[in-house]
Amino acid sequence: MPVEEEYMSEELVNDYLESEKTKVRRRFLKLRNRINPVLIASYSVGIFMRVKELFMYKKAKIVMFYLSCGSEVFTDFMINWAFGERKTIVVPAIRTSKNIKMYAVKIYELDDACRLVHGIRQPKINFKNVIKKNDIDLFFVPAVAFNVNGYRTGYGKGCYDRWLKNVPFEKTIGLAYDFQVTDKVPVDKYDIPVSVIVTEKRLIRVLKN
Repeated sequence: MPVEEEYMSEELVNDYLESEKTKVRRRFLKLRNRINPVLIASYSVGIFMRVKELFMYKKAKIVMFYLSCGSEVFTDFMINWAFGERKTIVVPAIRTSKNIKMYAVKIYELDDACRLVHGIRQPKINFKNVIKKNDIDLFFVPAVAFNVNGYRTGYGKGCYDRWLKNVPFEKTIGLAYDFQVTDKVPVDKYDIPVSVIVTEKRLIRVLKN
């Protein structure tokens, strides 16, 4: 195959995958946004009850939570619980909407996340509060949808896929409502799976590829 055709073929595949990801994103966001706040709270409690029983959570000293937004699995009470267990908490932050390189930033309370970027709460970034990725014991990962093999469809920015690139597989947990877990989502070569998916109904352990 000529180089031009090979290049175009890969480009077309990427366009197709992105188109399919957009469809999945729209479908599951529509479903998720229908959940009322009472069910969000109830499901989120059920999810965290399962998380707390995981050895990987119990032994973790430095934990990276995401700060939930909209209809996502609610994490504020999880973070406060982890503070009570004397865990060190870090959350993702980017500098601006144009500079989307992700940092893990240590917080001491939820009110430290006083900035909004892309509508997401986050703390200020400075050299004193940025934690090295290698020092983090556990990473909680959000998604619009997961498949049963741990691959996720996110919001299309690519922040988490880049962030997870060098994170050990066994340190990652996906949080989702049970209906967000499906048999298939579009997967490309840059996508990174999580090792465990926790929903309000079940815990899915993913076999490493």
